[in-house]
Amino acid sequence: MAHMLSLTASCVTRPTLTTKASRVCSATLRSRGINGQVLAPRVRPTRRTAPVQVVRAASRAREEDIEDSAKGFLGNKDQQKTAYGLLAVVWGIVAAAKIFATQQFFQHVFAAAPSAGLLGLQKLAGFSSLAPAVAAYTLAKAAKAGRLDSHTYLRQNLGLAVAGTMTLIYLWKTPATVMEPIYQKLATGLAAFTAIVGGAVYSQTSGHKFNLGKIAEGFGNSVAALLSPENTNAGIYSFLSAGLGLYSLVLLFGSHELAAQWLFIGSGQVSLFLQREIGLSAFVAAIQTYCLKDAADRGSIGKSTFKNLNLSLAVIAAGNAASLWYAASHEAMWTTQNYLRLAFLALQVITFSYNWIESDRDENEDVNKIERAFDDATDGLRDALSKGEREAKKLLNKGEDAADDVKHKGKKYADKAEDKAQDLGDKAQDKWGEAKHEGKKYANKAEDEAEDLGDKAKGQAKDTKRDADRWGDKAGDKSEDLGDKAKNAARNTERKADKWGDKAENKAEELGDKAKGAAKDTEREADRMGNKAEGEAKDVGRDGKGLFGRRR
Repeated sequence: MAHMLSLTASCVTRPTLTTKASRVCSATLRSRGINGQVLAPRVRPTRRTAPVQVVRAASRAREEDIEDSAKGFLGNKDQQKTAYGLLAVVWGIVAAAKIFATQQFFQHVFAAAPSAGLLGLQKLAGFSSLAPAVAAYTLAKAAKAGRLDSHTYLRQNLGLAVAGTMTLIYLWKTPATVMEPIYQKLATGLAAFTAIVGGAVYSQTSGHKFNLGKIAEGFGNSVAALLSPENTNAGIYSFLSAGLGLYSLVLLFGSHELAAQWLFIGSGQVSLFLQREIGLSAFVAAIQTYCLKDAADRGSIGKSTFKNLNLSLAVIAAGNAASLWYAASHEAMWTTQNYLRLAFLALQVITFSYNWIESDRDENEDVNKIERAFDDATDGLRDALSKGEREAKKLLNKGEDAADDVKHKGKKYADKAEDKAQDLGDKAQDKWGEAKHEGKKYANKAEDEAEDLGDKAKGQAKDTKRDADRWGDKAGDKSEDLGDKAKNAARNTERKADKWGDKAENKAEELGDKAKGAAKDTEREADRMGNKAEGEAKDVGRDGKGLFGRRR
């Protein structure tokens, strides 16, 4: 192995720089004070031929990089490794805070007074939160080895995607008074990041994106395989996986009262939220346990991935048992369900610990590690070769850029001097033109002023004549207006005299008629009075005659 590595390293040489006449290295350039910038002539890279194995490895790596970049979001294994690493760290920090600073974490996150039961439940949630952290750590190692398309890691990616999505739903349904706003936002961000990473990588590596039909078919096959283990060890894992799955369903979809029978919890929204949180972690642990069952069926339980899963699940089960013991002891609530739950946890601890301790390490995995180490060394050599090529190209580009800069600067200064001379000539010509223009301008100005004065005199004479004509016309119009007014007044007076004459004549005739009428009336009255007097005289005469006759 060492001989192969030394042979490969001896065949890879650092690129050198040559010109048409001589070979120039970067150290010589620096010693001449050029600092890696070549002025001329054009520098071309040459290198000795690398071994066929390294060239093929580099070609394969470039093809892999092209394929990774074509896959899209989180299609590159370096991106996947970084994303899983972040998930593992964040979930690990959350779990540690819940386990080792239980009361402080509870008081900061939840708007409720802590009790012994709730604190025990919080510790339980802390150990359960290790399940997604372990899944992310396992997936990060698989991403580094390029094995995420294996069913073991496909299941864990799908589990993270489902768990993250369900957490978002429960956070959305949880009343705003349960958690402090800042921690609810942080929890939402972590759940969204978990769902996005798990879902994106699953869609990149599953071969069918998110085909629900394929997912349902895979789930059915997994349930069938769960009921038909190949050996005793796989049967125990099947029992544990089924138990964890049913337990997670009770906590996720069961009523608060039903869950309280299997999980020591109080009442209220805080305990309900913790119940759902523990249920989601139990769901992830059930998937991980099924992966162990599948490995036991295939006789691969000794591989490092499954040994790490056994160790992690044993620690989680032991922590859950200790938390349940703490809560039940402080609240004096030792029920049949709690005893059964402790027994189930004890079976998990024994099974996971036994398989972690007793399972033989897979010899093929050691061979695979050696091969991966050789691949890593080849990748390192390839990276060094690529880096050397990049540095050589960079140095060449700097030399070309320097030569172009000098040429460009020389041309720029020549153009600048030419422009300066032309500018001075243009300025002199402009000054002569300005002087000529100024003289012509003043002559034109005097001529214009004389014409303006003549035009003004002509204009004033015309204005005076127009004013005289206007005032003459105005006086004629005025006299005509006065004559017309006098004529109109005479006509009006004549009309008024005729009108008043007619009126007086009519009045005289009217008075004459009245006088004639009055004379006639007087005459008739006089005749009447005369006739009356005559009648009375006759009467008096008759009376006198009668009286005289009687006296005789």
